[in-house]
Amino acid sequence: MEKVSGAFDFSTISFTNSNWAILIIIVELLLLTINAVMYRRNLVLSIQSLYSKRSFSQVSKEGKFFSEGTFIFSLPFILLTWSLSLLQLGSHYFPNMFVTLNFIQFFGLIAGFIAAFLLLKMLLNVFLFEFFDCSEKRYDFHVLNFSFLLNCSLALMLGQMVVQNTNFYPFYYFILLIFIGLYILKIYKSFILKSKRVNLFQIFMYFCTLEILPCLVILKLLYLFGNQGVLAFN
Repeated sequence: MEKVSGAFDFSTISFTNSNWAILIIIVELLLLTINAVMYRRNLVLSIQSLYSKRSFSQVSKEGKFFSEGTFIFSLPFILLTWSLSLLQLGSHYFPNMFVTLNFIQFFGLIAGFIAAFLLLKMLLNVFLFEFFDCSEKRYDFHVLNFSFLLNCSLALMLGQMVVQNTNFYPFYYFILLIFIGLYILKIYKSFILKSKRVNLFQIFMYFCTLEILPCLVILKLLYLFGNQGVLAFN
């Protein structure tokens, strides 16, 4: 760092990819800490809703979860954890993806994609519940889906910290096992929540549209980008 014309020139300082990753993890921890301190009850309930019938009932009866502070802090936490994990995995298993973008640019691209994906999924959710004439169950399903995302994000944050400090990428296989367990539990809870007016074929269509198809699209994009080398770090 040099002092030029009375001002410090920071252009010679290299902020490496590792520094960016650590900074993002710190922001995640900060968001989680603020959430736990200011909205501890709601945060605990939102995490436990996937496992506990009592916690789910409390959140469902209050009916205002998505307008409270815990949601405001949880949403960017989810966005950051999923984005950083995908970036870590992409840079390791698909090194040919990185050609023209630096770390923060690629992170922003992933975060924008995830945000758009979640928004599109929410809109499709609203449409399908109206189409199946069971809009009264929409809020409960949103609570369940959000609890699933939040629990997955906590697992991802653990994976990020382990990989960042040890470079042991196979640890993500353990996180994948947690994901599978959480997803099975989510499907089971969703089936219990379904309206009596919804038949098995409609449930099948719902999961194909909002659960299975998006995963297949993401895997296809990773495969195409990984083989063609569309993106990469400088």
